[in-house]
Amino acid sequence: MGMGGYPWERYGLIVELTGRIQDVSSQFGKTAMQKMVYLLQAVYEVEFGYNYNFYTYGPYSADLSRDLKIIEHHGGIEINYVNSETRGFRIKQGANHTQFAEKAASSIRRAKSKMDAAISEFGEYNARELELRSTIIYAERDLRENGESLSLNRFVELVYNLKPHFEPDYIVEVIGELEKKGFISINRRPIN
Repeated sequence: MGMGGYPWERYGLIVELTGRIQDVSSQFGKTAMQKMVYLLQAVYEVEFGYNYNFYTYGPYSADLSRDLKIIEHHGGIEINYVNSETRGFRIKQGANHTQFAEKAASSIRRAKSKMDAAISEFGEYNARELELRSTIIYAERDLRENGESLSLNRFVELVYNLKPHFEPDYIVEVIGELEKKGFISINRRPIN
């Protein structure tokens, strides 16, 4: 394929993730990819090397977006527009996916169990559900990295301000779910 200088390990992990999740998720598109790679990196410590910023639909990496185009161009994945109610995209493995897997075999072996765990935990969620879960995890980690702590009520308020299309009671439910699984830790003491 003549792709010297490309980050094969990263590309191979993306192609592998695509192959593993395409049978689990009814619509694995660009937004879901952004969230799954973020979760793999933040929660499961799979080293993709992406920097994430907060964006409209939650954590977003411009570099990952660019890499998806490159991988698609070289046949590792296919990205197709889905003309449905969701008006999104569907990503699946491309004709050259095995070449990507071969070049990243050692990284894929190291990440296999973590990838399986992430797909088992988050793989069946649609992009909207992944958006909320990744936003909660992103916000909690951002606060922790900055030495800040919020009470549950203030944290719910923060997430609701970022994601007003989710009801506060549902946000509380998802926070509890993520907390129970050890993905986040929210201060339960009544502070600001």
